Amino acid sequence: MTDELATQLARRQMVLALLYAAENPARVIEVCSTAETSGDELTRTLADACGLSMFQADVILTMQVRRFSPHAVTQMRAELLDIDQAIDQLKG
Repeated sequence: MTDELATQLARRQMVLALLYAAENPARVIEVCSTAETSGDELTRTLADACGLSMFQADVILTMQVRRFSPHAVTQMRAELLDIDQAIDQLKG
């Protein structure tokens, strides 16, 4: 796997995590507000509760609230399409 492909695959996981949070804000808030842990344990709790990787859960926990706006969601969907096209090209 090339470095560029690895980068695009990581970006894809990040955008998918942001979209998950933007499309499921109540679930993310519920898990975070009822968790009795912090740090890595909170990341693990969110990952387990939502079927996410630790990386994706960490992305969600560090995201800015502005990412929940409809405009931001539209931008993330467009970015995801661009990433998928880049991955397809890199895979040949």
